[in-house]
Amino acid sequence: MHARLLATVFVALTLACSGRSSGPGSRPSADEHYQRCNTSSDNSRPLLVEWPSTQRGELEAELGRRDSLVVVRYTGCELEVLRGCKLEGHYSWTGISAKRDELEIRNAGDVWANIPLAAARLVTAVERYGALHLDMQLIGQYSGTDHAPARERLAGRCDEATHVIGSFMVGAFEISSAAGGAFRAGAEVYGAGAGVGASRHEGYFSSDGDLDSCSDRYGSGSAPPDSCKSLLQIELLLLPAAQAKTRGVCPADMAFVEDSDDSGFCLDLHEVTVGEYAGCAADHTCSEAPASVEWPGISDAEHELYDELCNTNRGSQRNHPVNCVTWDQSASYCRAQGKRLPTAMEWRWAARGGEQNRTYPWGEDRPGPAHVNACGKECGKRFEARAQAYGKSDGNFSTAPVGSYRAGIGRWGLLDLSGNVAEWTNRDERSWGNVWVVGGSALSGSAEELESVAGEWVDPSARRFDLGFRCASEPIEAGDQKRRRR
Repeated sequence: MHARLLATVFVALTLACSGRSSGPGSRPSADEHYQRCNTSSDNSRPLLVEWPSTQRGELEAELGRRDSLVVVRYTGCELEVLRGCKLEGHYSWTGISAKRDELEIRNAGDVWANIPLAAARLVTAVERYGALHLDMQLIGQYSGTDHAPARERLAGRCDEATHVIGSFMVGAFEISSAAGGAFRAGAEVYGAGAGVGASRHEGYFSSDGDLDSCSDRYGSGSAPPDSCKSLLQIELLLLPAAQAKTRGVCPADMAFVEDSDDSGFCLDLHEVTVGEYAGCAADHTCSEAPASVEWPGISDAEHELYDELCNTNRGSQRNHPVNCVTWDQSASYCRAQGKRLPTAMEWRWAARGGEQNRTYPWGEDRPGPAHVNACGKECGKRFEARAQAYGKSDGNFSTAPVGSYRAGIGRWGLLDLSGNVAEWTNRDERSWGNVWVVGGSALSGSAEELESVAGEWVDPSARRFDLGFRCASEPIEAGDQKRRRR
């Protein structure tokens, strides 16, 4: 068993560090960007270094379960733990004498090949600081299974499951730029897994665990020691494909968003408008849209500034997105139409153009006033001292009629997935009482806030002028002439 584990360690590291790049300083094109994110045998053992700490923590919590293996949805650049999906089994710890491995990350291509889960952070770091150096010490492995189970063994909400984590490599790591390494003694490291520790010197430095301590360790006992228990790498086992679903059709005002196996879901082409919501309220099916903003801790000054920006059912605003509505009001409207709010995963998949993995819904071009209604010069003038996403005016400091920014159309003809109003998504058990809001808005003051994967947690009772929604649904089976209530 010990010899086989050693072989597994070395094979895993060889696979992880065998990426090829396009040359020093090269920047991948949009096509290269999403092709490198496609799941394949080459990245079935992704490194976890620099993966966001919240997601690492979630993975560690699932590893601590004694009765279940970890089931995930994996798309090459994105890994999501499916807590509602269970697979009976457990992980056992096997320690080894410390094994060291180092990797030079010279350009963006090296990042995509070796550390796709942290690509968003590390590509930026490579472009800013130059080459990064990764130093890892491995002291053992949590082993669960060496083969993918039949899909029938999964229990719970498993429709989106793609892989099972077969094993975890454990130890410690440090990653730094040349400058960051040179000034390591002066860096402030904010604890294991906290990410970058900034010093007064120029450079990049991050770590989890203690390399010096791990170098003398043998991973004996029933678990790794505290100084050497960082999750460094996982082995992903591809689940058998789910039975293909029959592709249905969507109403004319919705797009069919392709997923896999020719299946998918329907998503509103545009955000729900003031006029559409008012029609539901007139039927006494929905409550009236409020005419004021509200959220925990709001001040009188904020009421005075934002209340007047809640859209009303007047001629000039009927085609604007409805705003200042709570999560409950949004969910109720969708139910009244025979629909539902999209999940955060569905919304993100649509915004990224599915497997194309677009940085922005329209592609890779940085946001500008033709793409999106965000915070430009007009917004900076109206809301003093607010950061601006671009230096020109997009013509609207508040909301705009849906579909006004034609250069920003996403895949499948979806409108305003970025900017105008942020959008509520469906709640799940991981939200701790809040709801994940996506898409950026007219107040977004940076390109990062407008990216396809951007979002924030918001109290579901909040009513904001820059927050609205769109609905999703399952496709109607071909030949089914039922009409949803409008």
